[in-house]
Amino acid sequence: MKKWIAVICICAVLMSLAGCAASDNSKKPQGTGPAATADEGEPAISDSSATESSEGETDDVQMESTVVDETLTGMMKPLDAIMLTELVNKNSYQPDDPTVYWNTVYYYLCLYGPMAKGTSYDSKKAYLIAGADVVRETGRILFGETVREPEIPKDFKIISLHDNGKYYVKNNPRPESYPVFSSAVKNSDGSYEVIAQLADVHGKILVNHSFHLTPKNAVNDLLGQKYYYSVSTAGVG
Repeated sequence: MKKWIAVICICAVLMSLAGCAASDNSKKPQGTGPAATADEGEPAISDSSATESSEGETDDVQMESTVVDETLTGMMKPLDAIMLTELVNKNSYQPDDPTVYWNTVYYYLCLYGPMAKGTSYDSKKAYLIAGADVVRETGRILFGETVREPEIPKDFKIISLHDNGKYYVKNNPRPESYPVFSSAVKNSDGSYEVIAQLADVHGKILVNHSFHLTPKNAVNDLLGQKYYYSVSTAGVG
């Protein structure tokens, strides 16, 4: 009989301790901030058109954020070409300079041209062959839809226009760097202010640029993907 009383007492004590532990856990605050709700590593943009909140509101209310979608991250390809022109050729962004224009178009086509419609390599894979429509659309993405395509400089060796109307783009390896998306802020007119970087294989930042992206009037997939924006300005971030 004494054994059964001891067993009952022990069970009662254990049940009491379990109840306390459950009560303590229920008092712990649940995470409600960005760290608790956002997917780790997911880039976010702040909407600059959001109105300022009244005093006393939380930071979560003051900053309205949204996930950056593929229409923005897809722009890393043209931004990469612009930054490579800065890194390799020491050319700043100047759409009206033929050398800058064609250097930038070259880097885009050399790296991402194989995605475009109708492109192919020659038998030795020394050149990528692209149609005039692909080259023209590349310029629109890099420099805006109204930019005038200049003539290729006579001493230019890495891209040339042949009598058959095709452009031949020299196939070269990529410089040792990779593009990094940093941030984007949306303007009230639908344009974006974007910051992107070029880093070396060790993660050292080589180029830090800011870009103004403007919504395109005409969207197509000539380049193998749909671009919804074009670059209108670029400079040191």
